[in-house]
Amino acid sequence: MNLTAYSSLTAFLAHRRAMRGLAAPDPAQARRLAEMEASIAELSEPEREALESADDAGEPGRHRGRAERHLTQILRQRGILAG
Repeated sequence: MNLTAYSSLTAFLAHRRAMRGLAAPDPAQARRLAEMEASIAELSEPEREALESADDAGEPGRHRGRAERHLTQILRQRGILAG
């Protein structure tokens, strides 16, 4: 399944959060979420942890920023992120 290109990383992450919150996703939603998770799985474990962190200050914020830049690169390579 090919995902529609998102206009921003923020839009991608917000959609992922919404999809993860579904109690009973339909098959198309489940496939979309699996593709999203596959993209994020390309990050290292520390990058995935930083991406999930709500702490944007200091060192955790810098780690999150690096993880977001790496994920942006991955999503662009996959054609999931526009630009």
